[in-house]
Amino acid sequence: MTIKRYNSTKDNTIVSAFKENLSSRGTEANMGASDILEVFSIFGQASTSSLEQARILVEFPINEISEDRDNNNIPSSGSVTFKLKMSNAPHGQTTPKNYSMISHPILRSWSEGDGLDMESYSDKEASNWVSSSANVTWHTTGSDFASSSFTSTAGIDFDYSQNFEKGTENLDLNVTGLVEEWIKYHKGTRVNSTGSIEFVSNPTNLQALSIHSHEGRKFTYTFITSSTYSIGNSVFLQLSGTANATAASLRNRINSDFAGKIIANTTNSLLGLTQSAPGINGNTIISSSLPASSSTIVQFNSGSGMPNYGMIVKLRDDYENGSKQKSYYTKKFYARSSHEFFLKPQIEAQWDNSIKDDRNYILKSSSLAPAADNLNNIYYYNRFRGNLSDIPSTASSVIIKFFTTLGSTPVSIQQSDGTVSTFVSASRSSAGIYRGIFAYSGSETSLTDVWFKSNNGDETTLLTGSGFTIYTDTANMSLPIPDYVANITNLKPSYLQGEKATFRVYTRDKNWSPNIYTKATQAAPVNNIRDMYYKITKVSDNYDVILYSTGSTPSYSSLSYDNQGSYFELDMAILEKNNAYQISFVFKDGTNYIELPDKFRFRVDS
Repeated sequence: MTIKRYNSTKDNTIVSAFKENLSSRGTEANMGASDILEVFSIFGQASTSSLEQARILVEFPINEISEDRDNNNIPSSGSVTFKLKMSNAPHGQTTPKNYSMISHPILRSWSEGDGLDMESYSDKEASNWVSSSANVTWHTTGSDFASSSFTSTAGIDFDYSQNFEKGTENLDLNVTGLVEEWIKYHKGTRVNSTGSIEFVSNPTNLQALSIHSHEGRKFTYTFITSSTYSIGNSVFLQLSGTANATAASLRNRINSDFAGKIIANTTNSLLGLTQSAPGINGNTIISSSLPASSSTIVQFNSGSGMPNYGMIVKLRDDYENGSKQKSYYTKKFYARSSHEFFLKPQIEAQWDNSIKDDRNYILKSSSLAPAADNLNNIYYYNRFRGNLSDIPSTASSVIIKFFTTLGSTPVSIQQSDGTVSTFVSASRSSAGIYRGIFAYSGSETSLTDVWFKSNNGDETTLLTGSGFTIYTDTANMSLPIPDYVANITNLKPSYLQGEKATFRVYTRDKNWSPNIYTKATQAAPVNNIRDMYYKITKVSDNYDVILYSTGSTPSYSSLSYDNQGSYFELDMAILEKNNAYQISFVFKDGTNYIELPDKFRFRVDS
């Protein structure tokens, strides 16, 4: 099971577009209940320079992703890729070509709304172009979001872009870093970012500084000698007699203006600032016209974790802002309320947990093969009471020694880094599964592996393996053309939608034929194919639910194999019930991929 999909929990289209009268705009319109989402930019329709825009708001269930990680249903950070996926919705209107779309994290909570009207913009609810929810306006019309103009000390990307050549492509963006920050926030491992302003000397008249909130709000504080007053987000703050007093006065304004989102404290002339909502840590930016000799500014940093308010999907600025003096109308996607099961907005988790266990076919090193091809993998499966469990004592390391006969001196073996030793260090592959990688160039034709737990020189035997034969590949005098027969040995005619199935795939050379006189009872040998991939297709419309991952990183549809053959896991929850599906296989031969003719069908029932 190397793919999990999480449908959006809310989505909406917001617009600044004109209504049919070309005089009033639909900025208060809500389309949260529509089964279509829309992005466009219209230039010069109402006047020679008029501009109309549509953007998408979409949010996903990060709580479910976080809980799946806690339950080991998805891997830890660094071992999984998260993709934002939205499916193109065909329509009868014009579709733009050769443009780019971009997505950014939204900085404030918003309500989906129940609006439907995408033509006359008659359903007035929040969220919309001017408001995030009822009676709460965006700080910036068109929604508050982080972009590349905001720095991030955690190295998080705020811009996720994709080019559309034909215009009808699906949206497919790698948003792994952003999702990981959302997970941190949900788990409570977030860290608030901090910054500071220290007045070395008291500011002078008309000197100013600005603070940009993580929510997109910006306040500018200009120091004056007369009484304090405000015009919108511009505050003209009366100077106090000392730097300490000015810092205290500014502290009070910040705590009031940012409504507790930024908390200010003072120690004499040092103004300490803490961003109460974590994440986007470098996004709270302090800019100043005060000379460096009179002030010391430390930008916000060291935060981690980000509140999940979803993402905005829009045309990239240069395609949306009218600078090209051209319209890009209109790109449509399926919404979460669509009847199309597979085409709703999704966060797709992808990872490769395939196990390539070579115990059935250990190869002796050859100078004719690249170094990587001389490496063999063997695995230890620590199953206890039916469950895979990690070996206790994480301070210990697992090592493997290889013997011609038990009790003899272990043979020399080459580790993956080329080091020759009498043991190989094993690593944890996943819960309860450990892998050793080695190459062997000696003269033995069979070895027995023994696994030990090593702790400060003390070795405890964990397992004596079944041993293995060491084969030698020979050069061919003619071009070999691989041809395989495949069969899923445990395929059932139907599965329940919530079921998690492991498919056992038997493969052998198609040309294998025993001598019927002497080998009539011989079982056909298993030919494990190192690089083999599966594809799942919906039978009724030939829709590819899971594609071959031959060119993807991670390779999420790669098959595992062991001494019993190949296998892969599939979570039936990602398949629509009451439909038939087909499994296909492809294998790699050199630089080519060859699809097997064997196809296997099953149903998913409720």
